Amino acid sequence: MVDITFPSITLPRNLLNETLHILNKTRTEPITAPNAPAIPPWLQHMLLSAYFILLLFTLLLTAHYIYYARHARPVNYDPPPGGGGLLSIIIPVKNESADTLLGALRRLSALSCPDAEIIVVSDDPPEKFEELRKAVEEAGIRDVKLLRRPNPVGYKGTALNWAAEQARGDVLLFLDVDSVPPPDLCTRARAVGEKEILFLGWDGYASVETPIATLQLFLYKYLLYYVAILGRHNTGHPVFALGSGIAVRKNFFREIGGFCNCTADDYDISMKAYVHGGRVVYSPGPPVYVEVPAGFHAFKRQYARWTYNSAYILAKYFSQIFKLKMPAAHKLSIFLNVVTHPLMILTTFAVMLAGVAMGYMGIIIPPLHILILQLALFITAALQLFYVYRLAKLDGHSFLEVAGKMAKSAGLLLILSPYLTFYVLLGLLKRRIRWYTTPKGLAALRGGAWGPYEAATVAVFAALLAVAVYMGNVIFATSAAFLLTVALYVYVQMAMPSSRSDTE
Repeated sequence: MVDITFPSITLPRNLLNETLHILNKTRTEPITAPNAPAIPPWLQHMLLSAYFILLLFTLLLTAHYIYYARHARPVNYDPPPGGGGLLSIIIPVKNESADTLLGALRRLSALSCPDAEIIVVSDDPPEKFEELRKAVEEAGIRDVKLLRRPNPVGYKGTALNWAAEQARGDVLLFLDVDSVPPPDLCTRARAVGEKEILFLGWDGYASVETPIATLQLFLYKYLLYYVAILGRHNTGHPVFALGSGIAVRKNFFREIGGFCNCTADDYDISMKAYVHGGRVVYSPGPPVYVEVPAGFHAFKRQYARWTYNSAYILAKYFSQIFKLKMPAAHKLSIFLNVVTHPLMILTTFAVMLAGVAMGYMGIIIPPLHILILQLALFITAALQLFYVYRLAKLDGHSFLEVAGKMAKSAGLLLILSPYLTFYVLLGLLKRRIRWYTTPKGLAALRGGAWGPYEAATVAVFAALLAVAVYMGNVIFATSAAFLLTVALYVYVQMAMPSSRSDTE
């Protein structure tokens, strides 16, 4: 028999009593610093109530992520049997170099893909289109139709719709020019059902190694591919197709009206499929690899567009989501999928503002109900980190490495949240935005790390810190110093190295 003796911990009675007294006091009001500025009780109550609601939303998003992360694991699959019929692979281009297009065509030519036509639809000016045509002709790549729209107006979706009408295939497969297709691309695409949109899955690759690109590769693999795609597929919940690697039968494509004339064409066509009684299915197997932006400003623009797209789809389809003919759990899953980005951005920005406001009010310990939610949020954040680590450790990532990646992601989101909030509001109002083609390779590194937004955020955080020091408000100064430190880290350690080009 082994005797096990547990160490005894004795707390001073005065310390325990004082702690209980403080917690009891927080049941009715927060604990503030002695020199805190006087705030009207109604204003303080309003701000704390808003902060409480924000914490609830943040908890919902984190719990939503954890649910799918628990089911995120690779899928064992049997390759579908080879199907017959002509397959039309459609690639849109605009402002792309000839080398980029030739790389895409060579990747497709290397596949085993009989009875397939490749259609490249260009919205470039006539002289640029002629340059692309000559490059393809000189490269000797066959079975490629290079078409230019006679009236290249509208967004990418209108170009894809026009190209689909020129296609001869029964199955349409849409790929971006920077995509690296899986070896069984054509076989899996031909397996699409009659009233389905088939999605081949996404993962990322980087042609240039930068801090921004490295972080995105991590997030693409473990948050997008594993959780948002595999996690949803494994639970049987609805998935959404992303902008490259989408297959659909031409009849169903016409029935649902094709792509929208908007920047959110991939999410929009997914919603159209559900609204018309169809579905979006994930095709298990190797994913399509898409290039992640290597430059800070290229990343910022792309993320702003994605954020806008989710908000736009939410505003457009909100009234229809809960009318869909599917189980209630699936309706909720679609709603949370669409609302995740806008809600994450809005809550992050609002929590930033709430933190500054609570710092100004000198709140040391918030009311008990908020304190409980903060503890719950800490626990769920730890669970989120655990599940990401559980996925990443299979590829040799250490816990500290995973924690560092997640912290960098949170810091980047925090500092960009005011900028992204603007795009959320534009999307909710369904205001049109300009489409910027995401630059590829070294082109993504052009432009400095600092622009008007970066200079403005640093100036605002520095001004808040100066005011807090002048007031002698330690809590306020701590909040401002934290934001300034995070901003400088993001801009100096992540933005500047991803905006330099070795070719300059």
